[in-house]
Parts: sequence; C-alpha cells; structure tokens
Amino acid sequence: MGVVIAPLGDPLTGDIVLLAEAARQEGYNHILRIAEEWSSGTNRFERHGESLLGALDQGLLIAVGGMTLEPSRADWLRMRRFYVSQPYRGKGVGRHLAERLIERARSFTPVVTVHAGSDDARRFWQAMGFQPLTGESYTHTLRLI
Repeated sequence: MGVVIAPLGDPLTGDIVLLAEAARQEGYNHILRIAEEWSSGTNRFERHGESLLGALDQGLLIAVGGMTLEPSRADWLRMRRFYVSQPYRGKGVGRHLAERLIERARSFTPVVTVHAGSDDARRFWQAMGFQPLTGESYTHTLRLI
C-alpha cells in the first residue's frame, strides 16, 4: 500500500465529498463539515498551529484529520475531523495520519485534545497515548512535553 500523507488545501479536493458520504453512511457527519466550513470560510485550518492533512492511496483520499485551536484553551490544539475509510482501518493509516498531525503540533502547543465519540475512537486515541478525561468539552489529552 503506497499511502501518502499530505496537506489538503485550496482548492479542497472533490474527494472530500466522497469521503464525507462514506462517513455519513456510517453515521458520521463531521467530515461533510470540512467541505461546508471550508467553502463558507468558517474554518480553513490556517490559524497558528492548525493543519488539515489527508491520506491518499494512489491519489484517492482515504482518510482525513485536522488540528485546530482548542476552543477552551488558546494555547492548546485539538485533533478534529478525523476519519479513516472502512477498508483502510486496522492497517496503520489512522496511526500514521495522527502521528503526522501530532508531530506538526509539537512546535505550537504543549497539549493536544480530542473528543472521542465512540468506543472505537476512545481505544484508538488511548493507544496513541492520549489520556482520558471527564468534565470537559474534550475526552482525552496528550501532553507533548
């Protein structure tokens, strides 16, 4: 498998709509928000420390993940809009994508947060080193220093 992790930018690839549809069929609507927020200018992942990366297999977008400012802490970043298409799960694509986002975040923040919306997501983020937390708008944190 020749998966490449690369920044997504303007114009945002039309493959994001195909990936969003696959996610929607699984009950996840957060990927469609990338395209909506991008086109409206609400979120383009361009503030200090933010990034939007995609995983591509032979040019096809198979996974996406973003890093934005954490709404509750201006000095922290939040992993968000993270999704790996079903056929690529369990093959290291999500881990590789998350590692790239975390590596980019090290220059900007001491902590990355994430809101894990399912048991599978909780297990994934904990395997990545994120620690569970309750009582916040995020469910896990990862200290980078």
